[in-house]
Amino acid sequence: MNLKKYILGVVLVAGMVTIACRDESLYPLPYDDRTSGHYLRIYKVTSNVLEFNDLANSAVEFVFESVDEEKGALLEEVEFYATHRNGGTGLITDEVLVTTIPASAMNLAAVPQPTYSEYLRSGAVRITAAQIQTALATLTTDPDGIPGVDCSNIYPDVCPCVAYPGSLALGDQILLRWKARLTDGRTFTVANAQTVTSPSLGNPEEANMTPNVTAGQFYNAPYFYTITVRQATNPFSATAYTGTYRMTQMAVWSPNHNLELHQSIPNYMVKPFIFGSSATDSTQTVTLATVPGGLPTERQFTCTYRGQTITMRINLEGGPNPGLPAAALTTLTSAFGPPGPGNGMGMAGATNANLGTVFVPLINSGVDCTSQREFYMVTPLAGTFAGNNTLRFGLPRYTIPNRGYYRIDQDGLTPGQVFTIAVDDDADEYGRRNGYCTWFRRVYLRLEKLP
Repeated sequence: MNLKKYILGVVLVAGMVTIACRDESLYPLPYDDRTSGHYLRIYKVTSNVLEFNDLANSAVEFVFESVDEEKGALLEEVEFYATHRNGGTGLITDEVLVTTIPASAMNLAAVPQPTYSEYLRSGAVRITAAQIQTALATLTTDPDGIPGVDCSNIYPDVCPCVAYPGSLALGDQILLRWKARLTDGRTFTVANAQTVTSPSLGNPEEANMTPNVTAGQFYNAPYFYTITVRQATNPFSATAYTGTYRMTQMAVWSPNHNLELHQSIPNYMVKPFIFGSSATDSTQTVTLATVPGGLPTERQFTCTYRGQTITMRINLEGGPNPGLPAAALTTLTSAFGPPGPGNGMGMAGATNANLGTVFVPLINSGVDCTSQREFYMVTPLAGTFAGNNTLRFGLPRYTIPNRGYYRIDQDGLTPGQVFTIAVDDDADEYGRRNGYCTWFRRVYLRLEKLP
């Protein structure tokens, strides 16, 4: 018996020694020694444009989420770079550093309940048009040489880049790139625009983000954004599209459903109205105003949504030509009346040439759909929906644009002038259109200026 115990003890000790002396060089994947990366998810963009007539107060504004193994706490700072693209020629300048924002100045904080995120979310991170112009103004010389003089213009010695012309013009674009730096010194970014057009000015050695992160819907971390110089109205009016309006919910539909599926949608999915003064009245009076401390193109108003009062913000983003088909233009321009053949939004005189887009940044309505979730809204994708007069009232009974539009040649201050807003209702916290709580639907609203 003692011999058996002795043998068992020897075997156990030998096993422990063997385990303790494992050769880790033989491990195929050393998970315990791995490091993880980082990405900056764009949670929200306030505006896609700079107002040409008020550049002094214009800016691009983001809300980011910092994603890493420490829930976002590894972020040290973010560098923002700008490139100018000429709206007429398409030629670009070299890239220049605009500003470096430390993480401590981004107001990173945990996301409050009932919404949820594991990662720190920033406050509004604003890069002003003035900052961008000041940085671009330093690009006074041709950065890659003059063709035939000190540049062969034969790849890779190509020279398409130019000096900054000295000011921004309508249609110009700002190509904004950013680089995140962590507390351990590592950086994460993408290739700049010059990498392709003028390789000598590119940054391929520091570009280390993969397409699934930069282009993936879930990650939404492009590290690059394009902002266009536009004018919300022409002639310019700082108070355009403000004052009292009658807002009417014109239609709801599911972008995920075709016409046949809509014909079988039950009434409870159409009514009660999402926006309206009551369950049976889709109209309400709202007052639009500029946003204190906001951007020149922003407007805000309070309204009734799902029976509760919320504040909505929209952005008047001017052109370009949206390219709406004739049927959608007919819907916009036909006389206002109950949805159906011959009736429309009453936006008389609207054409593709004078239409501006109404952009709706991601909105947390604050209205609960469950104990842990709230309803979110976001701007719809481009395009149209082909309605039909066989659909029940409340669904599109004519071809209807997916997005809201306004006339840029009007100021929206004259009684009877009309514009529209469209929202994708019941998105999730990141604006993904997925029917987060009930049934993902697109809502089309008509606003008419009151005396």
